Amino acid sequence: MPNPFAVLGVAETADDDAIKKAYLHQVREHPPERNPERFQVIRAAFEAVKTRPDRLRYRLFGQETPDLAGLVANALQPGGSRRRPTEFQLRQLLSSSLAGQK
Repeated sequence: MPNPFAVLGVAETADDDAIKKAYLHQVREHPPERNPERFQVIRAAFEAVKTRPDRLRYRLFGQETPDLAGLVANALQPGGSRRRPTEFQLRQLLSSSLAGQK
């Protein structure tokens, strides 16, 4: 997926209101009846960055979806609690924590 901020035509520092206004403008310019493919790209971009936690998650992970089950399984392996978590694992944990804030 292309950069959602570029798709919506907003700066990466835009707030929720600016992103929603840009999304609505793009939907008016490219309604799903006329261009369903473009509308899907616009909708996906909006979903990726519509709230502050979503924007943080996008900046940390991009399109990657963290696997909480894999993180827990790794932690429960013998010796798992004595190993330091990797940066990837910490990002997964942070992402799953942010998902609970919605």
